[in-house]
Amino acid sequence: MKKTICIALAALMLCAMPCHINASAEPETGLPLPEMSASSAAPLPAEAQQPAAEPEQEPAETEEPAPETTEPDPADDDESEKYEPEYVPVEDIEIEDFETEMFVKGTQTLFASVFPNNATEQNVTFSSSNTAVATVTTGGKITAVGKGSCRIYASCDNFTVYYPLTVKVETESIDVVSKFIVIKPGEQFDLEAAAKPADASQKLEFQSGDDSIVSVSKDGILTAVTTGSTSVIVSNEDSSVLVNVIVSAESTESGSRKTSGSGKPAGGAKTDSLVQKISESDEKEVIVKDLKLISSSVLKSLYGTEKSLTVDLDAYTLSIRGQDIFNACNEVSTQLELSDTDNGMYVTLSDEKNLPGTISISLKNAPQKYKYFYQVNADGSEYRMLNSLSGNTFKVSSVGKYLLSNKNMNRTPINFLWILGGAGVILLLSVIYIFTKKKYWFW
Repeated sequence: MKKTICIALAALMLCAMPCHINASAEPETGLPLPEMSASSAAPLPAEAQQPAAEPEQEPAETEEPAPETTEPDPADDDESEKYEPEYVPVEDIEIEDFETEMFVKGTQTLFASVFPNNATEQNVTFSSSNTAVATVTTGGKITAVGKGSCRIYASCDNFTVYYPLTVKVETESIDVVSKFIVIKPGEQFDLEAAAKPADASQKLEFQSGDDSIVSVSKDGILTAVTTGSTSVIVSNEDSSVLVNVIVSAESTESGSRKTSGSGKPAGGAKTDSLVQKISESDEKEVIVKDLKLISSSVLKSLYGTEKSLTVDLDAYTLSIRGQDIFNACNEVSTQLELSDTDNGMYVTLSDEKNLPGTISISLKNAPQKYKYFYQVNADGSEYRMLNSLSGNTFKVSSVGKYLLSNKNMNRTPINFLWILGGAGVILLLSVIYIFTKKKYWFW
C-alpha cells in the first residue's frame, strides 16, 4: 500500500513539472498557458517551488581606456628656468709648495686649491702687495724683481689669504783677504771677507775645521793654537769659501796678512811670491818656468781650488790641479829621468816621497807618438798597462818607473823552437800508436 502511494505521488510530480516550466517560460514566448484548477494542482515540494537558477554568464571583456595625454604647461618651463642651485661659499684657499724665499730674477708658479671642493666659485686670482719686490700674474706666476719683502694674495669669491715672500740678491762670490794663511802658534790673523755683489747677504759666519789648531771668532779673528794645518770656512746664507791655514813654529813664507794680538795688520811677514801669485791670480792656470820643487805651501795654496800650477821645463811640462790634491804635505820634485830605448821612452819619478795627488806630464820633444803606457816594476820584468795616455801626455799618482811604447809588452812572445819540439813529440806518439794497434786494422 505504501509503495502504491509513493508511486502515485511521483507520477503527479512528473506531470506537474512541464506545467511549471511553461509557466516560467511564458514571459519569453508570449504563449498563454492552460489554466489549471486549484483542485487538480498538487502541491510541489519546497525545492520545486524555488525558481531555477539562471546559467552563469562570463563577464564581457572590456577595453582599458587609453591613457590621457596632456599638453605640457608652459608655466612649468618658467618655473625650471627660475631654479637656482644652492650657493656654497669658499672656506679656505691653499697653495701647494709655496717658496717663501726667492732670488732676484727667479720665478715660481702657484697652484691653488679651493675648499670645499663643491664651492660655487672656483676661480682664484693672485696679487702682490709690493710690485717693486715681486710681481704675480692672475694665473699665479711670480717674478722676483728686487730685494725686500711682500705678500702674495690669493682671492676667490669673498675669501682671501696671503703668503709672505722674501726676495734676496744671490751671492756671486765671497772674497777673502787671502785663501792661504801661514802663522805661528799664538799669533792672530784678521780674516776680512765680503760677499759680492754688495746687495748680497753680508751676514758671514766663520767656522774652523779643527779648533785645536786654529780657533776663529764670530768676527773672523783667527788664533793659532798649535802647529798643524786645517781650513776655515767662510759662508753666508747661500755661498761659502774655503781658506787653508797652516800653523808652523818655524819662520814661514806666506802670502797672508798677520796680525798682532789686537787683530790688526802687522808688518814683517815674509812673502812667498809663488803662493801670492796663485792666491791673487784670476786665471785658472798659473805657469812658472824651471821650478825644481813644488813646496807644501804652494800645494796648500792650490788645495781645494779650481786653479792649476804648470811647471814648464825643457823636455816636458808638469801640471797639478788643486782639485786633484789629496795630501798637500807631500812635496813634488819636478826633476824626471827620461830614457829613450828600443821599447820606448822610460820615465822615472825617483823621489822617495809619495805624490800629493795626480800630476800630469806632457813630453815636448818625444821622437814619436806612443800608443801604450805602462807602469814597470822594480826589476823591469812586469808591465801593467795604464789607460791614462792621451797623445804624449800621461797622468800618474805615485812615484816609480813608467814606459811609453808602441809595443804591446804584455803579448806572449812566440818561440818557434818550442813549437817544433811539440810537433815532433806529437808525431812520435802517433807512430808508436800506429805500430801498436796495427794488428787490429782491416781484419
